[in-house]
Amino acid sequence: MKIRLLFIAILSCLPLAASLAGQTDDVKAQINKIKKSSQYIYAESTAPTETDARHYAEEKLYEEVNAWVATQKKMKKSSNFVVNNKKELWTTLSMPRGSNMFRSFIYVKKSDIMPTNNATIIPNNNLPAVEETLKVSLPEAVSTIAECTLYSDMSTKIKQLKAEGKIKNYARYAALSNPDNCYLVVYNREGKVVAVLTPGTERRNVKTNKPDSVKNYSGCGAIGFEL
Repeated sequence: MKIRLLFIAILSCLPLAASLAGQTDDVKAQINKIKKSSQYIYAESTAPTETDARHYAEEKLYEEVNAWVATQKKMKKSSNFVVNNKKELWTTLSMPRGSNMFRSFIYVKKSDIMPTNNATIIPNNNLPAVEETLKVSLPEAVSTIAECTLYSDMSTKIKQLKAEGKIKNYARYAALSNPDNCYLVVYNREGKVVAVLTPGTERRNVKTNKPDSVKNYSGCGAIGFEL
């Protein structure tokens, strides 16, 4: 009989937007460190979309948790468990022919898995509403551009980074041959930068690390660039 898992804590995600080989190597190093440690249970998956990669990895994680619990004398008699502080590392992997694959690696500390027999979970409604802020590790060029608030400053920075070899190429959105391979700098009619989006078919806002799309910025323009 499978054990039913209950996840109650706000997920603590550590996503890493990694289109550069150096960034991907950083993620691989973190993943390898976790795999070598006996303190964690983990699962991973690669899929064409970030949503699918995360979904498949979570399913595998639940199976791994169940398998581990079955070996623990103090836990295997419990029918429900709480798993706190589930964390995730994700990367965008560049593939041949201009396509991308998303890799999701999800893990949890064994010490954060607890039995909840006869427990009632009550949400604390007295806590103030706080928007979750996630720290994102970004390539230096992207961080530099994301700091710009005006189109004129952003345009100057992009030209400078291109001259320094930190950006391969850039163009207005309509002129991009493959927009999915590009970071997008979105600006409004007043000349203010309103968002910087990661590459891929399912983009994220680099400042909030939340899912975002050019469709959310009607009437705005965009500059795309590749690293």
